[in-house]
Amino acid sequence: MIEKLWINLSPRYSRIVKMLWSAFTMFFIGFGIYLQIEADIGFPSWNALNQGFSIVFPITYGTASITIGLSIVIIDLLMKEPIGMGTLIDAVCVGLGTDFFSMLDPVPEIDSFAVKLLLFIISLFILSIGQYMYMITGLSCGPRDAFTVAVGKRFKKISIGTVNNIISVIVLAVSWLMGATIGIGTVLSVFGMGFVMDITFKACRFEPRNVIHEDIAKTVKAIIKNKE
Repeated sequence: MIEKLWINLSPRYSRIVKMLWSAFTMFFIGFGIYLQIEADIGFPSWNALNQGFSIVFPITYGTASITIGLSIVIIDLLMKEPIGMGTLIDAVCVGLGTDFFSMLDPVPEIDSFAVKLLLFIISLFILSIGQYMYMITGLSCGPRDAFTVAVGKRFKKISIGTVNNIISVIVLAVSWLMGATIGIGTVLSVFGMGFVMDITFKACRFEPRNVIHEDIAKTVKAIIKNKE
């Protein structure tokens, strides 16, 4: 269904539409992260890792996030996953989307733990739908998603959601050892996100390991020369 947006376009305009679609999708993902912030029941595992690094090393949370992100990009390259326009759009637009919804602040202050829990669960579905929506463009993944897919390609008999869970458990363990704050949201993220990914991807008949992604050079070449 989504591919109909660009499937009949020229190489140049198909890439432009894919990039615009990816940017919109990242804002959608930013809304999911905003909901997690509003739920306030614990850091997701990767965020907890950022916090853990900032505790152990004399660096800020933001510096830790950048350092870890760049490290994962290097690992992705070593695992032969392309770094493309989708990676750059992820790096910029998810943060902008999160800030945008935080500024609008459409969700009122919540006191009920049950409602906070529901909000966090909804956010997991929003994030997994967002993953499907941008991965299908083939413009490459964000660093952490690319890492998950790269590991998944090496363990093809395991669902991508299970791969995500295994990685998240390892990240959680390292974060905890570093002194990060672990809450019910962290546990939900670790064990729930993979489950939600499997449900969403199965419903969309989508297997992220089958997508052939292109790197930045190929995308730029297609736009400039209007050729595949």
